[in-house]
Amino acid sequence: MSSLLLLVLCVLALAADPGFGLRQSESGLPTSPNDLQNRIVTEFTTASACVLLLHTKGQSGCYGRTSKAPLRYYADYAGKEEPVVLVVEEEEVPHFLENLVEEGSPLAKGVRGALIIRRGDGLGRPSSFSPEERFPDGNFAPYDDKTYAWNPNGLDLLRTGKAMPPLYALSVEESEAFREMVDWNKNEGYSYPQYVADLTTEMLAAEEANSFECLDKSTCLPIGGYTVASTLPPSAAASSPGQDCVLVLAQVGNSNIFHGLNKGAEASISGLVAAAAAYEAVARAVKSSGEAPKRRLAFGLIGSEGYGLAGSRRLAHNLKNESYSLGGCSRKDISYIVEVGPVGLAAAKDSSKEYYLHMTPEAEQDNATVFDIFKTAAAGVEGAVDVEKPTGTPGIPPSSLMSFQNPNSDGKSIPGLVLTDYDQRISNRYLSSYMDDATNVDISSVYSASNLLSRALYMLASDSSADSIKIDGDLLNSTVHAMSDCLLTSKPGLQCPLVQQIADSSLTQASFYPGVVSYQVQNDQSPNDKTDLMRFLWGFLATRSEGLEDVKKIAGAPHCDFPSGKRKCESEQEVCVRWKSAEKGANGRCVAASVQYIPAWSHHLAYKVNKDGYGKWGVDGTVDTVSDEIWTESYWPPDSPSALVYLSEGFLYECVMFFVGLGLTLSWFWAMKKANTKIDKEMKQW
Repeated sequence: MSSLLLLVLCVLALAADPGFGLRQSESGLPTSPNDLQNRIVTEFTTASACVLLLHTKGQSGCYGRTSKAPLRYYADYAGKEEPVVLVVEEEEVPHFLENLVEEGSPLAKGVRGALIIRRGDGLGRPSSFSPEERFPDGNFAPYDDKTYAWNPNGLDLLRTGKAMPPLYALSVEESEAFREMVDWNKNEGYSYPQYVADLTTEMLAAEEANSFECLDKSTCLPIGGYTVASTLPPSAAASSPGQDCVLVLAQVGNSNIFHGLNKGAEASISGLVAAAAAYEAVARAVKSSGEAPKRRLAFGLIGSEGYGLAGSRRLAHNLKNESYSLGGCSRKDISYIVEVGPVGLAAAKDSSKEYYLHMTPEAEQDNATVFDIFKTAAAGVEGAVDVEKPTGTPGIPPSSLMSFQNPNSDGKSIPGLVLTDYDQRISNRYLSSYMDDATNVDISSVYSASNLLSRALYMLASDSSADSIKIDGDLLNSTVHAMSDCLLTSKPGLQCPLVQQIADSSLTQASFYPGVVSYQVQNDQSPNDKTDLMRFLWGFLATRSEGLEDVKKIAGAPHCDFPSGKRKCESEQEVCVRWKSAEKGANGRCVAASVQYIPAWSHHLAYKVNKDGYGKWGVDGTVDTVSDEIWTESYWPPDSPSALVYLSEGFLYECVMFFVGLGLTLSWFWAMKKANTKIDKEMKQW
């Protein structure tokens, strides 16, 4: 009865409210209290939150809580000190964030949070937005000039030292509906009644100064992830004895303020796709040639690079151990490194796509022929492609290659190069921002780079001339486009046939955030604690390593139980990969591959189990002795993050209504008491 009365009273009140019709998503009156609440309160369930991260030097990201803060368009905000939540158009985001973190900015006094609204399809975006530094990871550069502006658009928002207030990037669908609410506030002159917001990104590590403190107090976990590595050919016995190895690197994802929208399409995924497609094409070319290559190729798809080059620094540390190897390629065997950097925005020059080889000093002096090999390979690429050396730069650009060059590590460097689509400055205007998505990449540029890379790697591995190259251009083109659809779109996304054949994923959008490491697993090679993305990359390298003319022939390979079970692969040179088949029985097949997972977090992190059986992460060292950045993510309270918007009459109105209600309640009790007294008196007279 009370619920029905409440519903009736609320409906009558809302019917008199001029804003109720604006908030109705369905025709007719609400049918239940829950339906009524859903119409009153708008919760942004698909918005991406900026959350609190910590590193060895301080905090980064966002945390905080605000309640009933009025909504204002950023363009209309006059810098007053009363609490507000600003609504920011995409094209205003760089200006807003730059002002927000500026020392002494008036925004810091009144702004309690912000909601970013988007239009979709890359429309309404600023000319540039890069939260990254002007020299990303410059502290790891192997040369003295650490002020060089590789990224001229950098705003340096990822390592601010202190967190920002709650920030949310709404989805395109949410943005369209939300605009009507903000327009209501604007049309009403930003006076009550108006829409207000409750935002929270509270985190448990908010009081800790850095990763050392939060790990010690168990209020955070290390950001981890894995690297996937594999060699061509898969067995050392299949190559000429005593020959060296070439290490081929590509990054998997980068950092971002809004991790749920993290793509890094141009920054890293363009190079990842080019390298993975080249891996498949070279494997098939080696197989079809029938000759053992003179050099082995070790491919490393490096995870967690957006967090202080954690993946490559861990790999470089592992390779210092003489007994450690990548499928038989140890540190002493690696003679050269080829890194595939951003290659999705190659500019046309004289009708040719232009790529650049940024080489280490040792590479130019001792391996000048490598540049000649790439130059020769470019001449055979379908469509005009040219390769040049950059001019006027202090050295190699921000890259994983820097982890193998820093003399502070072991005093030795491995010569190498970084293949990019830029000369003196990074061409990506949206580096380390959620705007670096599929609209920021030219797939034809990725294909040309992959074709160039395939030819050059084949020549390096076989010591052959350009005339003997047997790269399947159709296969390369098909893989580049298919993998781009899988990794850079939501439809089909990870539901694409390429992924579903070798990795069981229920996700649509690929997540490039490496996630956190809860505990130290006993078996690094188990797929159970890996992300869907890394399981797919592992399966791709494994199923392509033999260079089969038709990958579907794997269906006829010996069966095994994936990821674990009684049926194992008989040969030590084989691994069990997932293979989707219409046949009943085991869901795995045995293939010849040397693929492996490699932890992509700092070797300074140590997991220790206490006497009571509980474990915790710690750091072996201090802030003065540890050069790794060691990024961590704070634990979240149960109700965080959360973003709600609803119509409010204002504090004064609510106070008046409270006291009016209180007065009515007291009057009702007084009237009832008087009535009872009168009734008792009348009853006694009877």
